[in-house]
Amino acid sequence: MALYKKKIEVRDLRPGMFVEALDRPWLETPYLLEGIAIENQADIDELQSLCAFVYISSEEPPADTPEEAAAKANELPALGDQTPRSFREELPAARAIHSNAVGLVKALHGDVVEGEKLDTEAVAEVVERMMDSVSRHPDALVWFSNLKDRDEYTAIHSLNVCMLAVTLATWVGNDARAIKEMGIGALLHDVGKLKVPLEVLNKPGKLTDEEYAIMKKHPEYGVEILKNSPDLTHASLEIVRDHHERLNGKGYPAGRKGSEISYYSQIAAIADVYDAMTSDRVYQKGRAPAQALKLMMSFEGDFNDELLRQFADYLGDYPIGSMVELNTGEVGFVIPSPERQEKPTVLLVLDFKKRRYFPQRVRDLMRFPKFHVTRMLAPGSHGVDVDDYAEAWEL
Repeated sequence: MALYKKKIEVRDLRPGMFVEALDRPWLETPYLLEGIAIENQADIDELQSLCAFVYISSEEPPADTPEEAAAKANELPALGDQTPRSFREELPAARAIHSNAVGLVKALHGDVVEGEKLDTEAVAEVVERMMDSVSRHPDALVWFSNLKDRDEYTAIHSLNVCMLAVTLATWVGNDARAIKEMGIGALLHDVGKLKVPLEVLNKPGKLTDEEYAIMKKHPEYGVEILKNSPDLTHASLEIVRDHHERLNGKGYPAGRKGSEISYYSQIAAIADVYDAMTSDRVYQKGRAPAQALKLMMSFEGDFNDELLRQFADYLGDYPIGSMVELNTGEVGFVIPSPERQEKPTVLLVLDFKKRRYFPQRVRDLMRFPKFHVTRMLAPGSHGVDVDDYAEAWEL
């Protein structure tokens, strides 16, 4: 008989139930083992002093609450729906788009390995859904670009580059058709890495000259894989070919420079480097967003200065979804403020001892000047990720 995990309030517990999970980590409780058999009212009273709700084993699939049912109904709005929404309203849709896109990228990579035809129509639909989401609220997808998984770097990175490039292109006011072509190219930009030997791709140390020469061929491998896909435009293939080219001619594989590199390849290059710098790799720890932007601005002549400035202006000093530590020692994620402001609004998730807050609390640093950010943290610091708290923020 299948057992399901069902969420209930602690006050609804009864003897005979088995608690599988809490609304907080087990390590923050007195329990030595994970899992509690409820035997009497004392067990319930103990849990009630620690938690608001728990997850029990149940033979019946848990029924959706009205709020959950409504959220699911709105997860994927109709294609082309660009009706403005609040950040909180758009998060479920952005989460669904992100999840679907991760699955698609993995499937595409599997198709490349197996020599199968790529589903370019599905790629185009994912990009259109991203464009719709950015139109409904520009920050929701960027929140999920802070999800990092070193073990699935190529897939997650491809998706993040697409989301960031689409957001930047929309932010600076570009044509929808061109943004779509760019987004398709950005989602596929690293497909050529699947032809790079794993011992080179995942090498933890510095590459030798010979290994680096192999790595620099991945844009050409990508074009070779995709060139016979009938639905891909030349503009999309240019992104795959040129995302490592630099305006000063110091990029690869062809050393193109200036106007030889398309405007949309220049956008994709900025998104590509930013996400790579803020991600954990086998050979480096991810940088905090502000550190990555500062370093990129020091690369004289690499990037389109105006596009990079616009990108930095959009992200701001404290990009949405980035992790910060306050002068109190508390840690949280930056969430949208009612309007753009000098100091961020923070969803606090860890107290000064780095223990998880429950419930989480929101602090607008413009309203409370005694609080300020002391440093920005790399994604995943202290073992917490934005997706741990996206659901809480959606409620």
